[in-house]
Amino acid sequence: MKTSIKSLICAFFLSTAIIFQASADDKDSKKVTAFGTGIYMTSAGKLHVSIDKFNTKATVIQVENEKGEIFYREVTGKHVTKLRRSLDVSTLPNGSYTLNVMSDGQKQSRKLELLEKPSQRLISFR
Repeated sequence: MKTSIKSLICAFFLSTAIIFQASADDKDSKKVTAFGTGIYMTSAGKLHVSIDKFNTKATVIQVENEKGEIFYREVTGKHVTKLRRSLDVSTLPNGSYTLNVMSDGQKQSRKLELLEKPSQRLISFR
């Protein structure tokens, strides 16, 4: 009987320690981000960027090609908390681009690939 009570108490303390350790690991893995982004492309060649900031730091949005040439750059004010932009990328030459959103030392990047649509040829027999 003493052995089973000791085993039960030991198992209780072991499971409690594991639960608390798992809870501490979850808190460490959740980093607070400075901003959230939503980025999507329309069929008309427009890139829509939505930013929700959670800090009072300036935010930088930029589009650059693979050579590092910047095609678009915008710096928002410190107190702007929501930002919505529609960028017309249909005029950019074909190639690989990167959209960077930076604020408070954090950076989110998305790769863009702009390619020509192949033309279609319609043939009909009569």
